[in-house]
Amino acid sequence: MDLIRVAKVERLRLKWTGDDSGERQCTLHLTTHHLIFTAPGFELWLGYPLIHSAVLVRPPRLLQRRDTFSDDWVAAPAGDDGSSESSGKLSVWALEGSIKIRCHHFMFLTLRCEEVRQLYDVFATMKHLACVDSIDRLYAFSHREAVEGGAWTWGVYDPVEEFGRMGVGSGVGEFWRFTDINRGFALCPTYPPVLVVPAKISDTTLSYAAKYRSKCRLPVLCYLHPNRASMTRSSQPMVGLKQARSVQDEKLVEAILASSEPLGSAPRFNYERSNIIIDARPTTNAVVNRAVGAGSENMEHYKRCRKVYLGIDNIHVMRDALNRVVEAIESTGDSGVVARIQAARTGWLGHIENILVGVKTIVLAIDAGHHVVVHCSDGWDRTAQLTSLAQLCLDPYYRTIRGFAVLVEKEWVSFGHQFSLRCGHSGHPERFKVSRAKRQAADSAESTPVVEEESERAEEAGGGYEFSMFGRFATKALRGVQSRITSAIQAASENLEDVDDPDPFLAEYPELQAKYERPTANGGNGFKFGRTKHDHETSPVFQQFLECVYQLWVQHPTMFEFNEVLLLDLFYHLHSA
Repeated sequence: MDLIRVAKVERLRLKWTGDDSGERQCTLHLTTHHLIFTAPGFELWLGYPLIHSAVLVRPPRLLQRRDTFSDDWVAAPAGDDGSSESSGKLSVWALEGSIKIRCHHFMFLTLRCEEVRQLYDVFATMKHLACVDSIDRLYAFSHREAVEGGAWTWGVYDPVEEFGRMGVGSGVGEFWRFTDINRGFALCPTYPPVLVVPAKISDTTLSYAAKYRSKCRLPVLCYLHPNRASMTRSSQPMVGLKQARSVQDEKLVEAILASSEPLGSAPRFNYERSNIIIDARPTTNAVVNRAVGAGSENMEHYKRCRKVYLGIDNIHVMRDALNRVVEAIESTGDSGVVARIQAARTGWLGHIENILVGVKTIVLAIDAGHHVVVHCSDGWDRTAQLTSLAQLCLDPYYRTIRGFAVLVEKEWVSFGHQFSLRCGHSGHPERFKVSRAKRQAADSAESTPVVEEESERAEEAGGGYEFSMFGRFATKALRGVQSRITSAIQAASENLEDVDDPDPFLAEYPELQAKYERPTANGGNGFKFGRTKHDHETSPVFQQFLECVYQLWVQHPTMFEFNEVLLLDLFYHLHSA
């Protein structure tokens, strides 16, 4: 509670997307985990993890020079009824400031207070409670809701039961076995304790093969089709510039590709053209990774298969595409969203198409009885998208409500997708910004608070014209470098102290200052401004998966036991914590 500067704000002005009544007056309650807006016949709860970013727009009169700021105007004496001429002026003045909030679930809110100090208190409180130093402080760890049967555990997925349903250990799965080599996460910290591998591969071979794969994520079974075709997943091999190889990894992949053939029998297919190693990345990305000791399979050492690159971009490109979608939605409001997204050239639907094209490649191969090995870089983002969507198409069980829950638990949770990191559950202090003044004239007493665009910040850094010309003619790869440089300039600009900022309130809020560090309970530093690794690693990976499921549902609605309501609920709680 010591982080809550103000617990209740009366007569707050609220405007949010989806509310046709326009700006409404309500009461704001700030609790440990939620912002609660209440009014007669109206209530809105907003969990802090749902907040993607926020901007405190300071009232314009606060941006005057100190010698023009009238003290008697700020503190005029009150009349007999407790009011004064200045109090009315102060209300109008304060309402010119606002807090603009962007939420992960495409909601945009604007808050206005009648007192400037309340505006600052709300923003500081919101920033403190949205940016936590540990996920243990999220709502999920303090809220316990009993599930069916009174148990506190989520037991919808049992790997032995699920892979047994596919036939592992008998029948079509006689060439596969369970192994507990990863018990206690001893082999791979991001793989489940129970793995399914080819029966003729020993645990000793597995332990050596794991060392050749990034993060020790060796190829293991994730789906077995009734026609004995298998889908396995892994991470990229550690090839490097010296073209390193692993005999154990090659034997493991070979055993996977031969898992449907009894010993001594003739192959059913021309394996050189049938079995596939799927590399989800663009070819250029795979080649560049060799410089850091990784890369892609050298097909001279992997027989009976071919390799296919899908060209799905990385998490940073996807994050930028989503940001452009959000900007298009925010600038459009509730009308003309689709047209605006298309006009903005966000590339979002193009990325969705690339993923679904890759899924089609896998589904056609599995349905024809061929084996598929899927990986990207670390095997927990694009790989999870492809394997889960392919299984959704191949197995009707996964299109039931319970089966869909099993699919998410198996392919996303148990195989180590970094939900907290990708969704930014712990919050990012650098996304809570205070608007900076841009004076209209050198001797102007008033100015308009704005949040500067990246291009303007680049011009302040002395490279506006060069950046625009560079962006026009640069290649796609170099534009990515340009984006990184611009982001770095933006972060450096935000960290500079504005020595000419005479704001008499901002100085009283050290947590809103640039480079602020808050001590934590263990004596270390808390959050601080600047682009962090965690912010750099956020990306809408699972959101893209839900979007692809929606696209499949739209085309085949009678093939699913659920509809878009379930997908929207999952998307909301993906961020609600």
